[in-house]
Amino acid sequence: MAKPRIYTTTALVLKYRNYGESDRFVTLLSRDLGQIQGFAKGIRRSTGKLTGHLELFYKVRISLAIGKNTDVITEVQILKTLDKINTNLATVSCALNITELALNVSTEGPGNEIIYDLLDQTLNKLNTTNESNADKLLAYYQLNLLFISGLAPEFKECVECGNELTKQDHLYSAPAGGIICPNCSLKQIGALINLSINAIKVLRFIESTDIDGIEKFAIPRNLVSEINDVLNMHTNHHIDRKIRSRTFFQEVK
Repeated sequence: MAKPRIYTTTALVLKYRNYGESDRFVTLLSRDLGQIQGFAKGIRRSTGKLTGHLELFYKVRISLAIGKNTDVITEVQILKTLDKINTNLATVSCALNITELALNVSTEGPGNEIIYDLLDQTLNKLNTTNESNADKLLAYYQLNLLFISGLAPEFKECVECGNELTKQDHLYSAPAGGIICPNCSLKQIGALINLSINAIKVLRFIESTDIDGIEKFAIPRNLVSEINDVLNMHTNHHIDRKIRSRTFFQEVK
């Protein structure tokens, strides 16, 4: 069914790009419509009716009119601003990272409901949690987004021989899609990185817990960093696109 000439949806602001002296192109993620590109005319004027309504991470109720090339944003109601995220570099860099991931994985149209729910849930948690939990929430988000997308790394058995992994450090291969056991690692061509047994245990825990569980679970910072590095490498390889905000997150840490 074609969209009506003017349609309304609830969405999260993923990114924007300034255009001309006062306008802006805005990319949003809607639970029912997927990615939406909208043109916000006059949003950068101090007296514009849309001014201050479409900032990053905002949750909004938005109306758009069908345009020739890009739909035009006509009305915006702010539902949630998540202002606390922007008060700390650790949380804002994490939020930039996860919204960029959502931008790369989500698509236009229906079928993005779980991606939207995960992003909405994680942004809300980032807005209320202690800044020291940002890297744990990034790991939670990355792994769950990979599961949603059918791209999750294998960390319970060897991706080559299928044997259950022994309780020891192992090697991870992005091209192979997961962990390689010691026997199979001898046959591998390409970069392999070490993944500690404790990191493997935490990955399994993240898979089995909810966002409140990961927030409360004490994980050494170096271990979370090891996990995020592997998940980021896996994501970059399998979506074939480098997450630029990841560099900013690492510099902030």
